[in-house]
Amino acid sequence: MSGYDPSMLAGTAEKNRFLGSIAPPTRTLFEARMTVHGGGIGDVLQEPNAPIEAVWFPFSGFVSTLRPLDGDALVEVDAAGAEGFLGTELVLGMLRTPDTWIVQSPGRFARLEPQVFLDALERDGAFREAARRYAAATQAIRGQWVACNARHTIEQRLAKWLLTTRDRVGEEVQITQDIVAMLLGVRRASVVTVLGRFVDTGLVAHGYARVRVLDAARLAAVSCSCYARAAELLRTGLAA
Repeated sequence: MSGYDPSMLAGTAEKNRFLGSIAPPTRTLFEARMTVHGGGIGDVLQEPNAPIEAVWFPFSGFVSTLRPLDGDALVEVDAAGAEGFLGTELVLGMLRTPDTWIVQSPGRFARLEPQVFLDALERDGAFREAARRYAAATQAIRGQWVACNARHTIEQRLAKWLLTTRDRVGEEVQITQDIVAMLLGVRRASVVTVLGRFVDTGLVAHGYARVRVLDAARLAAVSCSCYARAAELLRTGLAA
C-alpha cells in the first residue's frame, strides 16, 4: 500500500457511492478522519482471524474478501468497489473477521478508524440503517455466490466474475489468470481454457495481466443468472 497523500481527500464523497449517499454531517466527519492510499494488486488491507484494523472505502479499483481454506488456499466470498465498503462485520457487532481483504484491481482506498465508524453507527440512525442495508445485501450476495459455486459451470462463473468486476472498474480489468483461478477456486488451466474460448468468440480481449470486456451483452448470456441477481441485491442494499 503506497503512502498517504492529503491532496487525495478532495471530493472523496463523490468517489464512493455509499459515502455519497449518507447525510452530510457524518460524511464530513468521515472525510476529516480518513486517509487515502494508493493500492496495487496483492496489497493486504486486513489479515485473517484478526481484529478489524480499519474500515476501507474504495474510490477506484476493488478489493476481494477471501476466506482461508486448508493450507494456503483462499477463495473469494465477496468483493467491494466504489459502491460500498469493507468492514460490514462491525455493523453486525463483530470486531474481528475470519477473512482477509486483498486488493485485486489497483486503485485508491480510504481508510477510517473502526471506532469512528462505530461511533457513527451509535449516533446517526440514518447512517446505521444505510450501513445495515448494505451489510444485509453483502450477506445475501455471499449466499448467492455459495449456491453459484456449487451448481454452475466454470464458463458461467468466469463470465459472472468478469461482468461484476467490469461494473466496478470499467471495461479493462487488471488481473492475472493465477489470481482469477484462486478467486474462483479452480485450476489455472481451467481459467486459461475458458478465457481462450471467450477470446476466440470475441467476448473479451486478453493481454498480460489484463482482460478487456468487448461484448458485455453476449458475456451476460453466457453468465448464470447470479450476475443479475447479485446486481439487484446490491441495488436494494444501496437504495435510500
